[in-house]
Amino acid sequence: MNKDLGAAQTGFHDWYWQRISAVVLLLSIPALMLLLLLTYNGNISFPQLYTWLTYPISKSISTLFLFALLTHIWTGLKVIIEDYIHTTGQRILVLNSLLVGLLGFAAYMTYHIWAELAYTFGCIPCGA
Repeated sequence: MNKDLGAAQTGFHDWYWQRISAVVLLLSIPALMLLLLLTYNGNISFPQLYTWLTYPISKSISTLFLFALLTHIWTGLKVIIEDYIHTTGQRILVLNSLLVGLLGFAAYMTYHIWAELAYTFGCIPCGA
């Protein structure tokens, strides 16, 4: 039975990007949790957090986190779909639907990160 392995005939490319995105997530999720914990405990005020989130470096880190997360989701689900959907036409339909959804989400979130995400909430705890 021809498995339809793609052009490379291996899964190294998927494995590689899954590991790279996992390392980025492994480093960024604890930092995000620490930031939220410090804010929750009152060590960082909401106006300080709001100001910090508007810096270009913070927006860049947020964008990197977003793309690492979406890359991790894409490669993981792609491998699962390729393993369990055996009809080529169905596989193409599902993979393309997933890709369009993830790209749409990436565009939406990237816009909101760079258009100052906090403006939507008006920094309610800040009293603004």
